[in-house]
Amino acid sequence: MPLESYMSCYIKFNGWAGEDIPGTTVRFAKIFRMGRSKASRAMHKIIKNEDWQFQWPVSDEQAKLARSYCRWLGFDLKLIPAQKRPLTINDKTNIDLTYPSISPKYFAPELLNQLIELTGNISNAFTIALYTINLSGKTLGLRHYISLSKNFNPEIKFGFGKGLIGITAEKKQLLVENDYKSNPITIELYKTKENLKSCFITPVIHKRLEGVLFIDSKDSSGFPIKQQKILSGLVNQVAWHLNQERILPLKNSFR
Repeated sequence: MPLESYMSCYIKFNGWAGEDIPGTTVRFAKIFRMGRSKASRAMHKIIKNEDWQFQWPVSDEQAKLARSYCRWLGFDLKLIPAQKRPLTINDKTNIDLTYPSISPKYFAPELLNQLIELTGNISNAFTIALYTINLSGKTLGLRHYISLSKNFNPEIKFGFGKGLIGITAEKKQLLVENDYKSNPITIELYKTKENLKSCFITPVIHKRLEGVLFIDSKDSSGFPIKQQKILSGLVNQVAWHLNQERILPLKNSFR
């Protein structure tokens, strides 16, 4: 009995024009979930302009996200469509091995968490936190976060118009602050004061408001215009995933 086949592609690297080899290698290893030595060998080939291709096909959504992020890191790469064919029950082993090529709707939680992590890496975030509107539509609660602080409080919820998160949700306007010294802002997300210098708080909108993405940094110039444009594109992807989670009920085992 045939199963539905899904669009997927391979990611092929043709070169690299960056400067930070150690830092890029760490990020490269994290993206493709490989050990440091394997990532170093792959980086060595790419730097020498020897083609290197990730061995498994990945979904279109994952591939586009990886392409945007890797180009930002300085890689020259392209996406190669994988051969499409119906899958059969006898292909169960291949399905298990190549699970990233399964429909992104099914793996939405994992994809969204990866997207948040990549966005945090790109922005050199101290904390990145995604808040989403609850079922009543009156408050925002934490959906996913990554923080370098032990003092981050994941239990806080925000009403519309309350705190930086609630104000951003109510006004649906981007808030960027790159100099806390001249314009001090109170961050309500920490149990104690952190030495923060900049923040980026944006509404997450896909046809309607889905939530608010919060990013802060200890870099005083953490969010220049070029960086904001990159983040804007990633936020659009976050909004799409949140919309899919809302309109397409997910299986309980993935909640």
